Amino acid sequence: MKFLALNKKRHAVKHFSDKEVDFKDVRTAIEIATLAPSAHNMQPWKFVVVKDRKEALAELSYGGNGDQIREAQYVIALFSDQDLDRRARKIARVGGVHNFTEEQLQKYMVNYPAEFACYSEQQKSDYLALNAGLVAMNLVLALTDQGIGSNMLLGFDKSKVNEVLEVDSRFRPELLITVGYTEDMIEPSYRLPVDELIEKR
Repeated sequence: MKFLALNKKRHAVKHFSDKEVDFKDVRTAIEIATLAPSAHNMQPWKFVVVKDRKEALAELSYGGNGDQIREAQYVIALFSDQDLDRRARKIARVGGVHNFTEEQLQKYMVNYPAEFACYSEQQKSDYLALNAGLVAMNLVLALTDQGIGSNMLLGFDKSKVNEVLEVDSRFRPELLITVGYTEDMIEPSYRLPVDELIEKR
């Protein structure tokens, strides 16, 4: 699908049908999503695909998101790895000598951890939020490309998600992404004309 057509086809789906979504298709979308760029190629994301614990997530939601979570075939909980030092070393370890030069390994094992140690809490939070946004957008586009609807939710109690999903507190919850098919005819949202958004100097 052409990129323009793909973007025009993507909409926030808030009502889902009972049609089953194959987990393999969700996995494929996540695999595509992880091709997103990330600062330092740190890929600081974690995906938890929720089927059996949707009700528990629905109870943590607010702003009318509970019914949407219940209707969805899956909910993908997107987390960010707050331990950037450990993430860097994991990339070096998993990538190993077959994928990295000695200089690249030095960056992941020494240089990047030293840089991350100097980050303030605000800098780290901004860093994680940027990368989460990049991979989340890639994910919903990958789902759309397979004809699967989705919606990104911020309206939930982030303080309890790790406990409900049994995820280490090292990982920070960012978004819940509802996934499923829909029979609704969705009207495109209004977009400002591009010339209202561009300035030239």
